[in-house]
Amino acid sequence: MPWRGLPRKPVVVAICLGVGALHLVTGPHYRGPFRPFVTGYLIDLLLPFSLVLLLGVGLEQWPRLGLPVVRATAVFLVGAAIELLQYLGVAAFGRTFDPLDLVMYATGAIAALAFERLFFPPGRRDATSS
Repeated sequence: MPWRGLPRKPVVVAICLGVGALHLVTGPHYRGPFRPFVTGYLIDLLLPFSLVLLLGVGLEQWPRLGLPVVRATAVFLVGAAIELLQYLGVAAFGRTFDPLDLVMYATGAIAALAFERLFFPPGRRDATSS
């Protein structure tokens, strides 16, 4: 596969910067295309995606935490805990509980696992592979 073997750190940093910049563009005043999806779910999809990838950088000292499924599960569980707090009326990173947010968190985390499998080299995940 020609894309397999992309350097992990630069790609992950670029993705994280892109997701961060998207926060500036897709705020509450966004009026572009797909407004309901963009303002309601896009960040809920992309943030877990980028966090799963980011957690995969530099975890050589903690090999178990570096396992892709462990990272994806941890990111999803943090998102689910935040949604639970919102459901209980606690304003945590927002105020409105939406069960579709859970679907977006799971989709983003799973997409990150697929992305890693497709585009990053198998084996070592440390700085020498980037």
